[in-house]
Amino acid sequence: MKKLMNLIVLSCQKATLLIEKSHDKPLSFMDKLQLNIHLKICDKCAGYQKQSLIIENALKSNHQSFSNPSDFKLADTSKIRIQKEIEEKLKK
Repeated sequence: MKKLMNLIVLSCQKATLLIEKSHDKPLSFMDKLQLNIHLKICDKCAGYQKQSLIIENALKSNHQSFSNPSDFKLADTSKIRIQKEIEEKLKK
């Protein structure tokens, strides 16, 4: 029974991964099913999905307004700051 539940109910980590993956390409039937079940029982992931969609839409709308978005790069100072924050979060 536990194995069956693990197939049906996703962890929050897997659910957020599928939410982000769904922005780039369609999910498989099983992934959609598992994600929808998880979102019905997990308010935090449902909220994450809404926020992620807002961010994705904002990025897409800004992305289209630039003539060559690939020319835009993150400043080295920002890269360092982001890397430090990631490392700090992983230590906790």
